[in-house]
Amino acid sequence: MKRVLFVFIFAAFFAAGTVFADHPSGFGIGVQGGAGGYWIGGFGGNAALSLKFPGVPLFWAVRLDIGHGGFGLGISGDQYLIDSILIPGLGLHWYLGVGAGLNLKLGDPLSFGVSARLPVGLSWQPVPFLEVYMQIVPSLGVTILPSFHFPDGGWGGDLGVRIWLKPKSERL
Repeated sequence: MKRVLFVFIFAAFFAAGTVFADHPSGFGIGVQGGAGGYWIGGFGGNAALSLKFPGVPLFWAVRLDIGHGGFGLGISGDQYLIDSILIPGLGLHWYLGVGAGLNLKLGDPLSFGVSARLPVGLSWQPVPFLEVYMQIVPSLGVTILPSFHFPDGGWGGDLGVRIWLKPKSERL
């Protein structure tokens, strides 16, 4: 068992050497749509603005959640631990990350929660400035309002497109 764990850790560190290999170093902005389910029941959709700032290793999403009994606002930040080529000639990559999210549901009752995220996805860049991606994101969290509840969470899936703008130093 220790050998299997060692091999897994070694492979993860080896693959982590390709962190951000897929993504340009500039500013990324895009839109995504998604849906998900909650462990306590319910299903909803969302629309989000996707952002990636130069020099910051986090991929941000600012969401408007639309679900049963109201709508909500959310923000999440994910760091990719593995971002590796899957099919080189096609420009298809896969990624695995960790992140966190804050969610505020505006409805009756008002609710607020915090979660840990584990995004796993595919990314395709047909041209250097355009990225199309899809991801599955299981989450585990805690609801703080209207009352404390742990565990909370569920799963989500997103489909998005992002445009990459090169830094000024790379345009010269």
